[in-house]
Amino acid sequence: MGCATTAVKIISIALNVILALLALGSIGWIAFNSDTGTDETIIASYVASVLIVLLAFTGIYAAIRESVCLTATVAVLLLVLAILQILTTCLFLHPMKVESAQKQIDVAWQTHNMDGIQQIYECCGKSSAQDYVHLNQVIPPSCYADLQQTANAMFIKGCVNEMQNHYDNGKFAIIVASWVLAAFELGCFAVAVFLGISFRNKQRRMQF
Repeated sequence: MGCATTAVKIISIALNVILALLALGSIGWIAFNSDTGTDETIIASYVASVLIVLLAFTGIYAAIRESVCLTATVAVLLLVLAILQILTTCLFLHPMKVESAQKQIDVAWQTHNMDGIQQIYECCGKSSAQDYVHLNQVIPPSCYADLQQTANAMFIKGCVNEMQNHYDNGKFAIIVASWVLAAFELGCFAVAVFLGISFRNKQRRMQF
């Protein structure tokens, strides 16, 4: 029993470390890709990730201290968080509508603010560089990699598709991250339950 408990204790610590790292990675990814979701989604993702980090470190502390009460508390909170995350992913993230690239590009095109977009997304025009040609306009330097106006450096793809792909990929990444975190939360919950029982049995044996 002692060897099994020690092994599960190590597994619990390892899983919680991985869970904390995944949550911290999610926070970093959200910070650099905050334009891929609504403000509500971004804020909820931040809050969930911070809670996961706190629970993960609490789980590590509980395992090291072999605290029955703290381990049980972490287990319950992890289960609640996992259930909420699964429900949120199914009910809100999957059907979530991403930003419309078409609307943003139309506004940028009409206000002549395409340069920044074309450099960020490595695209040219709304659908292609032909958008400029059709209007008898010179293709701007921002349509070229490193602003080098050579045929080989020109961006071929249109900005509407490139920006929309960015938004769609961002939504997919958020959903995948949510499912992965939920899976690790359930794993940490199961291990915490086993540890809590083992710690309680150990305390009972030490009383006799």
